[in-house]
Amino acid sequence: MKHPIPNRKPHLRGLNPAQLEAVLALEGPVLVIAGAGSGKTRTLAYRIAHLLENGVEPRKIAAVTFTNRAASEMRERVAAMVGKAARSLTLSTFHSLGARILRAHGKRLGLPDHFAIYSTADQLALVRRILAEEIHIAATAGEEVYDVKRVLSDISAWKNRMLTPAETRQEVAEGHVRGNRSDDYAVLAADMFPRYEQALRACGACDFDDLLLLPVTLLRDHPEVREAMWRRWHYLMVDEYQDTNSVQLEMARLLAGPRRNLCVVGDDDQSIYAWRGADLRNILDFERHFPGARVVVLEENYRSTQRILEAANGVIAHNPARRPKQMRTENGLGPKIDYWEFDRHTERSAEEREAQMVASEIGIRRFHERLGWRDFAVLYRANHQARPLEEALRRTNVPYRVVGGTSYFDRKEIADAAAYLRVLVNPRDDLSLRRIVNFPTRGIGRTTLLRLVDAARVEQVPITEAMRRVRQIDPVNAAQAEAVEAFVDLTDRARERLHHVQLEIHEGRRADVSLASWVEEFLREIRLTDAVQAESSNERMAQARANNLRDFIQSVGDYERQTWADAPLPDEELDWEPPTLNGFLQGVSLYADADPDNASDDPGADEVTLVTLHSAKGLEFSHVFLVGLEEEILPHARSVQEASNELAPDPIAEERRLFYVGITRARHRLTLSSCRTRRRGAESIPRQPSRFLKEIPAELLDVRLADGGSSLSDSDKESLRENFFDQMREMLG
Repeated sequence: MKHPIPNRKPHLRGLNPAQLEAVLALEGPVLVIAGAGSGKTRTLAYRIAHLLENGVEPRKIAAVTFTNRAASEMRERVAAMVGKAARSLTLSTFHSLGARILRAHGKRLGLPDHFAIYSTADQLALVRRILAEEIHIAATAGEEVYDVKRVLSDISAWKNRMLTPAETRQEVAEGHVRGNRSDDYAVLAADMFPRYEQALRACGACDFDDLLLLPVTLLRDHPEVREAMWRRWHYLMVDEYQDTNSVQLEMARLLAGPRRNLCVVGDDDQSIYAWRGADLRNILDFERHFPGARVVVLEENYRSTQRILEAANGVIAHNPARRPKQMRTENGLGPKIDYWEFDRHTERSAEEREAQMVASEIGIRRFHERLGWRDFAVLYRANHQARPLEEALRRTNVPYRVVGGTSYFDRKEIADAAAYLRVLVNPRDDLSLRRIVNFPTRGIGRTTLLRLVDAARVEQVPITEAMRRVRQIDPVNAAQAEAVEAFVDLTDRARERLHHVQLEIHEGRRADVSLASWVEEFLREIRLTDAVQAESSNERMAQARANNLRDFIQSVGDYERQTWADAPLPDEELDWEPPTLNGFLQGVSLYADADPDNASDDPGADEVTLVTLHSAKGLEFSHVFLVGLEEEILPHARSVQEASNELAPDPIAEERRLFYVGITRARHRLTLSSCRTRRRGAESIPRQPSRFLKEIPAELLDVRLADGGSSLSDSDKESLRENFFDQMREMLG
């Protein structure tokens, strides 16, 4: 049913008919199919405002998405519309919501009050430790040893399917034998799974999969928890629903409860995370999961030109399993899509020439159209494709950033500081203890630590408890025992001081006491800055690491200020508690792993963006270059190989969706390129253009010659020559 447009209330103005239909559909299950650039965030924000306008209490509304960036954007939009009522809404990621449920009810599953949240780096360290000490296998990349990332990926996939270790073992035992290395990994991961779970619980820790799986266990098996959540939230909204896995579907179903007020927003054509466990069937089968659901389709695009959308529509129409939609826009036809093809020429490889074209075109278009560097992005399928692009941009002095580099929180000095604090908050955290027990060096070497580990395993206690009885452990000598006792004394005294500081903060006894000042004092006492500088290879790195630790302390202060700023007013009812060190540490883990591609980037900087297609999801740019459009790159060689497996989901369809996502990142101009050859060592290997290029209607493409100069038209070139000096004077002020 289409609702009439005239005489709208102020909070409903500015919506197109389909958006309005989605906003007004408040009761029961609703599926909003939101095509690329169709204003889904705006629609969700207006829907929340309409719920509030209809008398729903803010604290009864929850909206869930996948990244902290998306949750923050949603909160800003809603706050601009409804003011302080936005403070009482629950707007978070799936994992943050899960952590919230576990903080309130996790004791029922044996979790400690101050459970740790292990990042991906922590999980990999735990898997390495189990491989080395329990399974006695080397854990590195190579032919004769095992890649821990692949082992962890298998475990994560099983948890996302809600399989227990016992069910996994049975599945592997009865499963299809491929006759290759995959069989070895399956057996190893199945053996690892129960050990890994036991180690997590022993450390009082959860991984990111647990933040979804354990809340589902609570909601499913504990009626009192389920009913408490139903009383708490009456309306649930889920963004990016095409990216949900089996656990998230079950979590949404259980939280919606008997009211069934669940509104999900997504686009099956942008489902590109099957390798993370996302299940396309969740959005395709929504009406089967929630009978009687209303479906609304948003097809009007506010981002791209008509030619870009026609290219995207032409490509994605080749996917068989999808909800039909035809994106359209009133933005105008726009320029044709440039397509360049490169071959090796004299001493320069095809990929070098491709990268040089990108750098040259960016410089020319920026000058001619008076744009910022931030208006340009270069998208590619795999990280290794960035190297020639970076070299070309550096040669031409073009500033750029590579999205998805090392996370700030994965840097060694930051991980060391966080590990110290986690040991103080949670003495059971053996993984963090192992990391810092002899850093800075304090005379507790590997031999001593292994004896402590053996003693703890025999007594089935945390390593901290074994350390307290170090004099009874044979053959630890007197000097080693003294070093261990000094460390225990250090952590005990720090833990006691922390307790008093948090008590004073919570009771408001002293305004000059803060967690940040306590953290600064503690890190100074253990001389962590001196230690990380001493192991640095040069002065510049040493200073950078010291600066990073200062930033870490500042982030504690930022967390405190934000927490106090969110404190409820006398007339507000909020789920709030004063700042705690555990609250800060859990926030660090949630932020670092929920936004792995953006944790260390500054999106406000005036720089060209280099980004993989997967990480480009949710971004948009005026000019987009999509490079390396060749078979075995896009689609990826692995997907081409897996396409022959009739039992697997269609991997080519996923690669086509990835191409569709790349195309729809462009607002004004899209440039595509491929290479006829690529270097592999000293060889030049022939390449074939991507099959997806043939799916773009030919009349949309402007095929460029590799040696034909820039993509500027003759009239643009003449205008550039005539106005060159005037534009230079204007740019230089």
